Amino acid sequence: MSSRPHILAVDSATIPASIAVLSGTLKSHQLVQDNDLRSDAWLGAAIGRCLAESKVEIDALDGIATSVGPGTFTGIRVGIATCLGLAAPLGLPVVGVRTLDALATIAHSKSDVIATCIDARRGQIYGALYGPERSEFSLPIEPIWGPNVCDPEEFALLISAKQPQALVCGSGTPLVVPHGEFRVALDTFPLATAIGSLASRTWKNSRKQPQWPAPRPVYLRPPDARPPRNPLRDQHT
Repeated sequence: MSSRPHILAVDSATIPASIAVLSGTLKSHQLVQDNDLRSDAWLGAAIGRCLAESKVEIDALDGIATSVGPGTFTGIRVGIATCLGLAAPLGLPVVGVRTLDALATIAHSKSDVIATCIDARRGQIYGALYGPERSEFSLPIEPIWGPNVCDPEEFALLISAKQPQALVCGSGTPLVVPHGEFRVALDTFPLATAIGSLASRTWKNSRKQPQWPAPRPVYLRPPDARPPRNPLRDQHT
């Protein structure tokens, strides 16, 4: 892999979904979903368009990065499956990046103590806390709690107790800020470029390209959708 690899980065786990092509850690082009299509319906055509507009041929890619959650269940599954399917015939490595890590990376330019949160619906958020970097091989900042799913008030109490100066960011911020006085940043989406940048950092810090394991989804709780009950089957159980 070159010192400035061409990376396709995909995030369909958060809203809005986004795609980026990077050269090293530098963004070449990014597309953000601006319609009401499901992310799986938007993703395939958008990847082709993003590559075309960035003038990077698909066989010039060195790797693919995808968000692995937490986020929407369908979006996580679709993003990982799409990236693995695209990478397999090209023999490309695929790196999974957590959405909250990418969000913290974006906010890092404003603070080195960050509380990231994504609206998890059901009155809950997915949250994590980050502090200053401890190692040149780690994230730009170090996770010190999470990711976990919790109530917004619980997360607010945790921030106040552990990192009261933290910058709160992400789609879950409006749910958290009524429960305390915090610094906030609301302009931290979309995530594809940050996901690609973290993947590039991972590759750069590796002395040689390893056999990357398949990305593993980070769900944190059971899906909202459940299979319908079968009354006849229930009678016999």
